[in-house]
Amino acid sequence: MKTYQGTLKKILENNSLLNSKDVKRILVLYLGDEFYVGDCSIRIDKMMFYQSFFSNPIIDFNILQKSGTFIVEGLLKNNPHVNSISSLELSAIDFEIYDVVFCVDYKEEETFLEFLNEKYGDKICSDQFRLAVFTIKHVMGLVPESDFIFPVNKNLTNHIGIQPGNIYITEEEREWGNNWLKMNGLKDNEKLFILLDSTSRRNKLLNIDVYFDYLKAILRIGNIKVLNFDEKNIGKQEFYSQWLSTENIGKMIFSKGLTLRQALCIIGSDYTRFIFGPCTGLIHCASSIYNYFLRNGMSRAKVPHMITYTGSYPPGEKAFDWWGNYPLVNCLLLKGTGNKKEIVVLNNLSEEEQHSTEALPCTEYTAKMLIDYTAGLLRPRPVSVSY
Repeated sequence: MKTYQGTLKKILENNSLLNSKDVKRILVLYLGDEFYVGDCSIRIDKMMFYQSFFSNPIIDFNILQKSGTFIVEGLLKNNPHVNSISSLELSAIDFEIYDVVFCVDYKEEETFLEFLNEKYGDKICSDQFRLAVFTIKHVMGLVPESDFIFPVNKNLTNHIGIQPGNIYITEEEREWGNNWLKMNGLKDNEKLFILLDSTSRRNKLLNIDVYFDYLKAILRIGNIKVLNFDEKNIGKQEFYSQWLSTENIGKMIFSKGLTLRQALCIIGSDYTRFIFGPCTGLIHCASSIYNYFLRNGMSRAKVPHMITYTGSYPPGEKAFDWWGNYPLVNCLLLKGTGNKKEIVVLNNLSEEEQHSTEALPCTEYTAKMLIDYTAGLLRPRPVSVSY
């Protein structure tokens, strides 16, 4: 990286001298080739705060790997704070129209720096092109800052603070979700419960018998349908039929091969009352959808209950890193030893306990624990009467 030091030094100087009020145009640049729905959502669902920090600049997105565009486009559709989404190669981007670039994926930052040095190095070093470059650091803070080439904009981070993110589902999209559900068997008097059964790592899931015992308990609730997403159309309905009775299968809806955006519209439907699943991206998205609805006048009573169960994370990770800024989500952890195990809710713990990494793996949950917790969450609260 020594051959790029002059260019890098000047970029870092530009970073330090940057006046947020002078920023007119920003590029968010996806450098890597790994696209997980939750990670993407966490990184890009706060663009409204980028605009307020930088005095309302134009914000463009470019994803180098076209395979990731369907996720980014699905998350950002109808976002009023985003100007455009493209999938151009670095050489096809006119970087001179931008004041700031935010990089996603620190692993490819050196490649980007090499490109900047080769194409714009002379202009950058001579102040003909005063580009500032920052990284959108992965939310968990698991990677040491020394591993990043470009720094985090800490003033922007402080400006965002603990503000929840937003995904912008329109009324027309909600109506599409409502109609899709009705065409697929949901009746007007029924509520929609969504149970998610997939995630990026197998060790983030319940034992399969525990999951199906829990599902059977949910299916005993009256006037509901349970939705399961089969986004890759791998035959989940047939698989579930091996575990469930014909009657129970009749209470389920399987979406097959829908796009991410279509799934988000269903999550945001008027019928959705309950969402349950592992530490997975669609629950992050669900929270951001209802953050937006709440900001636009939805009653808190209409927000569905959301539960994510978590287990033990890899070294350096903890549940708080993923769920500490999700007030609408009941994030479950399993604590204890031997026969003395109990479910605790992340947001109910002290600050010190929230940052503890001690939690039992997901395979230690029992169906009874989860059923009892869910029953308590769904139980109607007593109405207080003043005289």
